[in-house]
Amino acid sequence: MAEIFCLESLRKRNAADRGFREWKRIFRSFTEFDEKTRWADLPDEIILFVSDSGARGKHALYDLIMGANQLGRGDDFETRDFDGLSLLMNGYFFITDQARFECMRRLGWLETIPKADRSIIELVMDSESYDYKAQLETPDPTPLHPCYEENRLSRGLDKAALVRKYAPEALKQFEERVGSPNSPPACSTFRQPVEKSLVRLAGTRSFRKRQEKWK
Repeated sequence: MAEIFCLESLRKRNAADRGFREWKRIFRSFTEFDEKTRWADLPDEIILFVSDSGARGKHALYDLIMGANQLGRGDDFETRDFDGLSLLMNGYFFITDQARFECMRRLGWLETIPKADRSIIELVMDSESYDYKAQLETPDPTPLHPCYEENRLSRGLDKAALVRKYAPEALKQFEERVGSPNSPPACSTFRQPVEKSLVRLAGTRSFRKRQEKWK
């Protein structure tokens, strides 16, 4: 049993080394990227950077997903076949949710985020994170969340859409508090991602549903 535990710990440690390779290069001043790092452990600047829908934030998450799962680098994300890409996009949306929920939590809009006790690497490696059902997990809004009253009146039936509806406002307020998401500390030149993956999936039903939630 002890040997199995050690092997699992080593597997997570190696996944963290691969998944966070680009993050370590971008955020050189933060040295705590490992298999135990949770969203709550990251500085505001990093949360804002990966929550932002800009090209560099997306690509940082692509690198995390691909590297941790031994699928290549972020540049390889959009080269997968359609079925593989669909699964990866499910995971990408779930991880994006996690980062944005953490942003809202720090604004006081949420008490906690789904699976807050698990590390980022554990979530990225968990097959359940690539199931469409994972994208439906939504924390309860606090009275500070702009959707609180509307969610109360709807008795929580529209919670998933309502909480995400104000993501742009959350990012705007968080950016005002932190600074620009496009200028992370100690950021070196970052490869621009190819957006063909999003174009290929834009017509799918699950993709349209997921995009509507963040509008």
